Amino acid sequence: MEIAQIVQMYAPHLIFGTLLLALLYYAHQSSDSTFNAFDYFIDPVTGKASITRTLQLIAGLTATWVVVKLTVNDKITYDMFGIYLTAVGASEAWTKYVAAKFSAKAPSTDDTTKAEK
Repeated sequence: MEIAQIVQMYAPHLIFGTLLLALLYYAHQSSDSTFNAFDYFIDPVTGKASITRTLQLIAGLTATWVVVKLTVNDKITYDMFGIYLTAVGASEAWTKYVAAKFSAKAPSTDDTTKAEK
């Protein structure tokens, strides 16, 4: 595969990804916005980096990318999409279950509130 083919094939993805990251960066930096990118990586209870939240984010992004890729290539089935939805829901349910079992406050993965210090 020549370099021109690689550039042609992946340039739209790189441009879109760069624009998305720039948008997130500006939203994170804006004083008018309540968006904080670190909420995806920081445990609100402890205020420290959470490997669980980070791995959930990576797994969710990867699974979403696979589902989009299969959809674009017209190869996705209802079973695959059902498995994807189950996995996304199970991730949130597992977080709540573990937090309840160990008596910790269990914010959902989309909860942006900070823990009291």
